[in-house]
Amino acid sequence: MKKRVPQALRPLNVPRFLRVRTGSQGRPLAIHLEEGEKRVKQILEIWQIDDEWWREEISRRYAILALQDGQMVTVFRDLVTGRWYLQEG
Repeated sequence: MKKRVPQALRPLNVPRFLRVRTGSQGRPLAIHLEEGEKRVKQILEIWQIDDEWWREEISRRYAILALQDGQMVTVFRDLVTGRWYLQEG
C-alpha cells in the first residue's frame, strides 16, 4: 500500500494578490491566473463592503466573474489601496 503524503495546508478564505485588466469604467475584462490570462465572459454579481472605519478602514468591491473557460471566481478590489485580489476557498 502506498503511503499518502500530506499536501501543504493553506488557510481558507485568504485573498491572493491578482493582476486584473480593466475597462474604462474599472470593470474587470481579464484576470491573470497561474495558467495565464483569462478573459471575463460575464460579471454575475457585484457588491461592496465598507467596514471598521474606526480601526483600519475596509472598503472592498467584490465581483463574481464567469471566465471564458467556464470557471467562476470571486475577486475584489481593495478601494483603499486600489489592489485586486482573488478570494479563495
